[in-house]
Amino acid sequence: MSFGHDEQIRVLILNEGEDKSEELFRLKKGWTLQIALSSHLSWREVRIFTNACLYEKDLFQRNNYQELKWIYPSSGKYDDSDRYVSILCCKSGSFHYYFTIDGTTIKENQNGQGYFQVESHLIFPDESGEVLEQECITCQSVLSKSLGPLSEWLSRIEVTYHSGYNMIHFTPIQSLNNISNSSYSINDHHKLNSKFEGTYQQMKILIDKIAKQWRILSITDLVYNHVADDCDLLRNHPEAAYNLINSPHLKPAVLIDSILMQFTCDASKGKLLSKGIKDEIKEHHLPLIRHYLLNEIFPQYCLWEYYICDTNKLVELFYKKLSLLNNCPDKPLYYNENLIEINHGKYLRMKSFVDLDLAEKIYFFKREYLSTNEQWINAACDALRSRIDFLNNLIREKLNGYLNRAIDNSIASCRYHFFSLDGPNYNKLCLPSTPFVGNYFYYPNGEFKHPDDINNLIEHDINYQLYVMAHNGWVMNDDPLRCFADEGFF
Repeated sequence: MSFGHDEQIRVLILNEGEDKSEELFRLKKGWTLQIALSSHLSWREVRIFTNACLYEKDLFQRNNYQELKWIYPSSGKYDDSDRYVSILCCKSGSFHYYFTIDGTTIKENQNGQGYFQVESHLIFPDESGEVLEQECITCQSVLSKSLGPLSEWLSRIEVTYHSGYNMIHFTPIQSLNNISNSSYSINDHHKLNSKFEGTYQQMKILIDKIAKQWRILSITDLVYNHVADDCDLLRNHPEAAYNLINSPHLKPAVLIDSILMQFTCDASKGKLLSKGIKDEIKEHHLPLIRHYLLNEIFPQYCLWEYYICDTNKLVELFYKKLSLLNNCPDKPLYYNENLIEINHGKYLRMKSFVDLDLAEKIYFFKREYLSTNEQWINAACDALRSRIDFLNNLIREKLNGYLNRAIDNSIASCRYHFFSLDGPNYNKLCLPSTPFVGNYFYYPNGEFKHPDDINNLIEHDINYQLYVMAHNGWVMNDDPLRCFADEGFF
């Protein structure tokens, strides 16, 4: 809504327990945002906080939140239900707000949150003072790496000018990966692409020229969520990637990845001819490959050991724990044994565990059909053993299902790359150029070691674990807001 001819006011209504963090609330610079309360919140002790810049001179600090002061328009002494806070949109950017209803300032206690975006204020730098409204942007994306030397850019971009565009989106202009040359695979964020044969100052002069003379503004990508394999940032700061130290749950995936790489290596050297698998694979070889990997290779590496418990060891510890207790309770403190779950810890083989303190509260009690403390202890241990065996078997079944899916997806990838009419039509299995399936991890020095060696290194060599790093990749129809390396997925 708006009031008057000059002042533009937009109202945002807060509702109890509402999370608007995935909604877009757009505002223009110079507008006023009023945040008011719904009827369900008006009687609450609501406090609102934001990291927005409240004054033009303020510097944006993402983690610096200020509490907003209430404005009370009502003249009624006991009525503040129409109170609101006001924010002048003086700086462009995306800003966060949250509110509490328990009287605290703690962000973790928030009852609701959201974002509001103050649009960029784009002014043509030709001294006309004309503003380019966001709705009026006509933008063309260009592959910077394909424009050649800077001295040739103007002649190529002139087509954009005569086509009526007023903005150009340049893909990253930094130095790219030496092998893939992918437009977004940056190996040095501070170095200009050598193909441009120029400097950042020369780039600035060119960008200023097309802005002033052709009234074409420019934007480019800041790529911070992934880098090239050969980026010095990863060499100096391996903790910036998902490796086996900060993400030990990736160990089984690394072992699977190395098995698939070794399959390409073995097939390319003719080591699998006795299995009916050649380096020049045909589509009828795919079922043979599936059987070979699932039934002969994967079982050798006992992948389930990363997820299951050593039942005998845990039951032994449980027995010792109960033997130290003076009394056995008449009844269990908890009756739901589904509370007993397996914790994988640092994902070491057969080192997963369960909460024995919780197990004591569930399984250790005086069973009416038994009469001695030793019998009650043994009964509790038997119950825990049964629960752990059940969970272990459940994990084995799930893992087998996931391994089947992994091989099916690998075969689908192979079918596309080798046999599909719209694919690249690889001829032979060869590492690293034409593998059965691409690698999901980067290995130290780009070296694909044998899975037997990987199996040992990911258990005992901390330095190696630091530099085995997960590729983010791109999964069709996946949720881009979900971290690709999150724990909880086999």
